[in-house]
Amino acid sequence: MTEIDATGLTCPMPVLRLQKVLRDTPPKARVTLLATDPMAKIDVPHFLSENGHTLLDQRAQDKAGPGGLDLLIFEVEKA
Repeated sequence: MTEIDATGLTCPMPVLRLQKVLRDTPPKARVTLLATDPMAKIDVPHFLSENGHTLLDQRAQDKAGPGGLDLLIFEVEKA
């Protein structure tokens, strides 16, 4: 499984990093995205649904990211 560390990056960078990795992976590949931008809670699921990918899991770890931000973890399966 591929892990993308987009912690500390703001919108739209977490989604753009995810898009780039998904473009280069085979169908049904699983990817984990780590982000701290609160907008990722909205942007990532929207991007995935618009492009036919599956959001397997979305969770947050309180204050686990850099600077004491919530760490958002997205588990994704490529269409």
